Amino acid sequence: MAKFDLNNYVDVATRIDEFYKRYPEGRILTELLNVGWQGKQTQFIVKAYLYNGDTLLATGLAEESLGGAGANATAALENAETSAIGRATSNLNFVNTVSGKRQRATREEMAKVNRGSTDVTQVPLLAELKSALSAKFPESPDDRKFLVEAKIGRSVSGLTDLTETEMSTIINYIRENA
Repeated sequence: MAKFDLNNYVDVATRIDEFYKRYPEGRILTELLNVGWQGKQTQFIVKAYLYNGDTLLATGLAEESLGGAGANATAALENAETSAIGRATSNLNFVNTVSGKRQRATREEMAKVNRGSTDVTQVPLLAELKSALSAKFPESPDDRKFLVEAKIGRSVSGLTDLTETEMSTIINYIRENA
């Protein structure tokens, strides 16, 4: 299945910084449009509004469902809000990739695509990483996330956002510091 180079996509936090640099009087507002129940999952639909003063510049919509892996396991609403802001900045014609190419998707959205299409060759390595992190931090998912992000130097939504090299780096670090 397709995997994308997440390092080529600009994350929403960077887009927000750029928004406030361009529009010092800017405001970002979000609205929860819907909380729905789909089968066994709660679904959130969020709309973001980007303003410069009282002038509406752009909007963006996003949907996320509670459950599964990564950020949506516990923070689907927050993830939907972030994605909606990212979509709004895209609608405002912000650069979306490190190379300067304009694409609609945000880094977070591409991570979501990757979560849904984990490369089967990564499954054993992913299982080993989960086991190592759980052994090192049996009671603290926050500590696991902190270690992962500190070792790779970027934020992640979940372990499936990691490349094989990043997974191996973290596993080796845990082994060396057990």
